[in-house]
Order: sequence, then C-alpha cells, then structure tokens
Amino acid sequence: MNSTKSSVWFSNGTKRVSSTNSIRSSPIAAAAGKCSKGAATLPTRKSNMAGDSPGRIFILGLDGATFDLIDPWVAQGKLPAFSALFREGVKGVLESVVPPLTTPAWVSFQTGRTPASHGLFSWVRRVGVCDQEPFNRTHITAQTLDSILSRHGLRVGFVNVPCTYPPRQVNGFVVSGLETPSRESSFTYPPSLKDELESRFDYEIERTQKFRSGQERSFIQIVETVEKKRAEAVLALMSEKPWDVFMVVFRGTDILSHALWRHHDPSHPAHTPEGGATFGTALLEHYQFMDDIMGRIRNLLSPQDSLLVMSDHGSCGYWRHVFLDNLFLRHGLLRYRKDFFVSLRRLLFHLGATPANAMEWLSRLHLRNLIRRIVPQDRRIRATNVVSLGSAIDWSRTAAFPFGGAGQIYINLKGREPQGCVDSGAQYDAIVERVIRALSDLTEPLTGESMVAEVLRKEDLGADLLNPLVPDLFVRWTQDRYGDFGGVGIHKGLMTGIQTDFSGAHSMRGIFLAAGPYFLRNATIEGARIIDLAPTILYLLDLPVPSDMDGRVLREAFIPERLVGKPLRFEETHGDGQEGRHTYSLEEKELVEERLRTLGYIS
Repeated sequence: MNSTKSSVWFSNGTKRVSSTNSIRSSPIAAAAGKCSKGAATLPTRKSNMAGDSPGRIFILGLDGATFDLIDPWVAQGKLPAFSALFREGVKGVLESVVPPLTTPAWVSFQTGRTPASHGLFSWVRRVGVCDQEPFNRTHITAQTLDSILSRHGLRVGFVNVPCTYPPRQVNGFVVSGLETPSRESSFTYPPSLKDELESRFDYEIERTQKFRSGQERSFIQIVETVEKKRAEAVLALMSEKPWDVFMVVFRGTDILSHALWRHHDPSHPAHTPEGGATFGTALLEHYQFMDDIMGRIRNLLSPQDSLLVMSDHGSCGYWRHVFLDNLFLRHGLLRYRKDFFVSLRRLLFHLGATPANAMEWLSRLHLRNLIRRIVPQDRRIRATNVVSLGSAIDWSRTAAFPFGGAGQIYINLKGREPQGCVDSGAQYDAIVERVIRALSDLTEPLTGESMVAEVLRKEDLGADLLNPLVPDLFVRWTQDRYGDFGGVGIHKGLMTGIQTDFSGAHSMRGIFLAAGPYFLRNATIEGARIIDLAPTILYLLDLPVPSDMDGRVLREAFIPERLVGKPLRFEETHGDGQEGRHTYSLEEKELVEERLRTLGYIS
C-alpha cells in the first residue's frame, strides 16, 4: 500500500459535487454501483476553490496521431470535430519519450516520469542476458494516474490504455489493453464488466493479424471493426457509469499508419501510383472515423467538463529495418563461440536458414498456428534456439549488443551484466566510441546520407551507469525512417530493402489538444511533453502533484484568470502500491509476443 504524506492539503472543506449521469438499468450500471460501494472507504474528493469545481475530464488517446496529417486535413475542412477543437481549445506538439515506443510512452503519460525513471524502454524486458518477457502493469514501479486519482476519491474509467494488464482495483473500472494475452484473460475490473462488454458489444482487445501488402482492404476492415466495438462500449460506459476522469486509447491510428503510410505519402520510396489511387485516402478516412467518434464523445460532455486529446508519439514514413547485431559482428563488437556446431549453424544461416526466413515460410504455408497447436512449447523453444545464433554468443569476447529494438544498445559491463567483460572507465568509453564509429558506417543506399542522426548516451537521460534497465546508448535514426528489432542472430545482412508491409514509423512529435472552461481558446503552446500531462491533469483537478514526477504543469495552456486562487501543490509519495509481480504463463507470454510480433514491434 502507498504511504503518502501530503505537504499541502485542501484549503477548505468544500465537498466536490461530481456531475451525475443518467444511469440506465443494465449490468454496466450495476457494476458501477458495486464500484461505488466498494470504494466507500476512500477519501472524498474535495475542491480548494469554493463553488468552483473543475468538472470532469475526458482523455481521448489516439495512438500515433500526428499534426503532420491532421493540420492539412483541418485546413481542407475534412475533420470538423478537430477543427472545432482547434477553435475552442489549445493545441501543441507533444514531445514523446526516448525511445518513442507505445509502452514506454503511455507509461510515461500515466506516471509523469521518463523511461529512465520508470524503467520501461520497450515492449519487452530483459531476463538474464538476452532473454525477454513482455512488460505488464506490475513492472511499473511508479504511481500511475489511475491509482493516484482513486486514492484521492475520484471515480475513474480507463479503457484500452497500454500497460494496464492485469487490471488493478480502482475507484471505478478498468478495461486493459495491448498486453492482455487473450479474450479468455481476466481483462476488466470489476471482473463482471468483462461479460457485459462481450455480450453487448462483442468487445475485442486487439486482433492479432500480420499485415501484408495486398491485404489492405481486409486489414482496414479488421482494425475498424475492433475500433467500432470499442467506441460503442466507451459511449455506453460514459452514459451509464458515474465517473470523474475517463480515458480511452484507440490504436487504429497507429496500426494503419504502419501499414498504409506509403500509399498516403508520394515521397515514400515504395509509393506507387496504383497504390496511391486505391488506398491513398485510407488514412484520411480512418482519421475521419475517429473525428466522428470524438464529436460523439464531446456531445456527451457538459460545459463544465474538459476534453483532452493526445497521442503517445507521432507517425512518419519508414524505410528499412537495420540489424545492429550483424553490424557489431562485422566490427568485432559482438562475437560467436568457435566450435564445430556454431560454425555449421553460421554456414546455414548465411545460406538463408535464418529464424526470420523459417517464420516467413511457415506463415506463407499457413503452418505456424498448426505447429503451435500440436508441438509442445518447450520443444518449439528448443528448436528456435538451435536455429538462432543468439544462443551462440561468446559473452567473454562480446563488448556490445542490441536489445529491445528502437536503437537500444547495451555495453557488456563487468559488475552489471551477468557475463560482463568490459571494465568501467577508459575501456567502457573506448567501446562506446567504437560503437558510435560502427554506426557511422550505416548509409542510405538510395541517397548516400547517414542513417544515424544522433547517438544518445545513458547519462544524457540522467541514468546511472550501473542501472541494468537503461540501455547505454540510443540511436536516433535520421528522420525516424529506420529502426531495429534488437534481436541477435535472427536476420542476415545489415538492412532490409525498402519496406512495403511496414512503411510507417514513430516520430517524437505527438499531439496535444485541450478544451474546457479552464483552457485557452484558439491558442497554440510550445514545449509540451507527454510527461507533463499527468501533473497538468492533477493540477486541473485541484490535486497535489507527486514530487517524484519529472513533468511540469502546463500552466501556459490555461486561461490566466482561472489560475487565480489555484496554487500548485505537491505531495511526497513512498511506494507504488503494487500487490505483487504478475508473471505470464508460458502460453500467455507466447500470445502477447505473437501479437507484438505481428504488429511489427519485436522480431
């Protein structure tokens, strides 16, 4: 449990009166009643401004949404709800985190802390030297927004927010997101809400289907079917349950950008006139779909409520995958053992018998699911280890290795890594310089330009050298056009050809929009970061901001007159209130990893 000490509490005893909703007779409404009764021992939400309660807040998350698409479409009159929000609220580019990946970015939103602070840098965490397991909510060591709000007596509703599985007990309800293994999992709090969502809306978390060029129509239909079900469920929950803060994340804006960017963008090397003519407006049509949902959500809000629209990162064109393990092998930074069986495996690898090719062949022959059903998992893992060269690394001679994707690189440091061979100090610095020189060899074949824009060091992010969770180096790719999976011994060569199945990438430029009685109208702010939103939301609700948050309150987004008598207050917090680490079963781990793999997130 949290041990909390508030340095400043509410200045008066005025009790907050939340907006009440029309509660229809339904299982959802019944679940709401149970939540309210179950939370009776929580403190009552109060306001520090008599007669000036801040109203409710609705947070609409659009994964990967970017002003690079929204701004021109608004100017063309194609997104009326966004256009209204531009006029009636405040907007600004929202800087994501390093690296700008879904899981670390949404966790940074929830905690107000950078990945170097909360420890999640990818979709997976390291286990041992180079094994992995998917992150879930219980790996977060910082307080999250839903728990902070619940502790202060506010009623919350969080739907499909990444890294909320397994759902925690809150003062309200939670429907977990991306890390949920399957529909058979217990993905709601309270648990009874799951049956209601499935029976009324046929609710789905996210379908696992790999996109391939030529499947655009069916893939778009699959993504929008899931999002339509989510939208209908959210609109019902908004109307039928009492809440003070409601949040939902729609991921179609991200998933379709990955798949369809080349059709939208004539400058992408894989763009074709035929693809542009057929699917060039597909992203616009999906944004229009979300524009309509945003309008329906806004119609359910009162004039006293606030609407925040945000994304975890932006989107842009993606050109190639880069295989850093093979680059390091070429420069002597990564080495394999010298024995007959490893040499044989390397020969077969170079002849094309790679794990990546094996998975591709099995997929095209529609055998992967069959093998998963009939071959025990431990045998499949052993077979993968035989084919992969990752298990053949000679750690006594390996100085650097990639892990986690998105340009994350670890130095094999003594005293930190299980089989470290690099001394801290001069040897560590020399290896870092060798890695940077090796990265400078990567050039784009089409243009001759460097593929690497910048290499960030661990200390640039304020992390301690011995912290095993924080990579030693981060590659910032030129114009975010490139990326790596972080695996070892999976693919051959230094890079792929121009991508067609995965032609959209993440950028650092997300979106922030806010409208309501406290926010500026028809205004633009600069310098907003995703880590600033949690403290800003708490401030808007007259709640103290935990002193360990790295973000700041975006006071420049508010009407100055509304800030009079609204002091910024802080509280010290100790502990994260976690009830224990959730460990995926082997079957659950495989299901989550398969979803991440089909989305193109891990190798």
